[in-house]
Amino acid sequence: MDIDYEVRESVCDLAEIDYVMMTAIIGILVDVGGVPWDQQISRAGQIAAGLVREGRITPGSLRGGVFTPWEGSRDEQAARIERETREYEIEGREVIFGNIAWFE
Repeated sequence: MDIDYEVRESVCDLAEIDYVMMTAIIGILVDVGGVPWDQQISRAGQIAAGLVREGRITPGSLRGGVFTPWEGSRDEQAARIERETREYEIEGREVIFGNIAWFE
């Protein structure tokens, strides 16, 4: 089983229906299994960043039901996701509803 492939396709399927938050990507990764708990946040970030670089999802913020894409190139957006998810993991912080990014 290719864990990343399964998570990537699930994220893209969800993004076709509604906005997806980082906690949902982590949840999918946990459901698929096979990734140590202490690597789940950064792995989810790597998967999301890859999808952003490919143009399959767009990161942004969601406030009052309005999605606002992040500024910058896809590479800059992806690097931000990777950096922030790594920071959360290193600092032992929990990713909660709406943290890091929303995706469409």
